[in-house]
Amino acid sequence: MGFTSTRMIKTAEEIALIAEASAIVSDVLTLLKDYMAPGVTSMRLDEIAEEFIRSRGAEPAFKGHVVHGLAYPNTLCVSVNDAVVHGLPNNREMRDGDLVSLDVGVKKNGYYGDSAVTYMIGEPSPLQQKLMQVTHEALWLG
Repeated sequence: MGFTSTRMIKTAEEIALIAEASAIVSDVLTLLKDYMAPGVTSMRLDEIAEEFIRSRGAEPAFKGHVVHGLAYPNTLCVSVNDAVVHGLPNNREMRDGDLVSLDVGVKKNGYYGDSAVTYMIGEPSPLQQKLMQVTHEALWLG
């Protein structure tokens, strides 16, 4: 298979291919958790993610994706603190107390997996703990 079906109802084989891409996404986000520490840059996380994805025979789904004539240059979208979504990885070192969201997409065998997770760097303040708790509850209520 070299293409993604546009049908809404997927076959068992297509679902298995989506699950395979999605499992890589999950593994990437789990792997990156170990690197979420002060001093690490989001660009370093991006490099780790791309290397891991390619080692699994897949490709970063976001990298090279063209919107309005511009190609996205990275594997991850990394949003720090008040950046809402789809931030570009950069060389700013993460600091204790940063709230960091990682978004990753993977393409394998023409099918995609995509997910995001938010990590706290170091120990959260009481306000940050409350924010994480309320947003987690809102996710599950939704």
